[in-house]
Amino acid sequence: MAFVRVADESELTVDSRKIVIVSGQEYALFNVSGTVYCIDNACPHAGGPLGEGHVDSGAVSCPWHCWYFDIKTGEGLYGLGIGVGSYPCKVEDGAILIDI
Repeated sequence: MAFVRVADESELTVDSRKIVIVSGQEYALFNVSGTVYCIDNACPHAGGPLGEGHVDSGAVSCPWHCWYFDIKTGEGLYGLGIGVGSYPCKVEDGAILIDI
């Protein structure tokens, strides 16, 4: 596993989100009730920024066309087999790390 530091824990308070860039790729971080999750930031439909979408009940909607994705798994919620990448996260010594 290649965990990479992407943010300080203080930058992602409970129930907030943050977009980070690693090697030119954008990822959306979400702090859901104190647990950090990471998915690709680009919606597969038209590339909308998921990190800017509405979050409700563990899902995020694309702000452009309202496609919904599970924040924990990246799975699309319409049963079409379309989803986004989901990446393991951990918090160590005040740093947020993702495994890309």
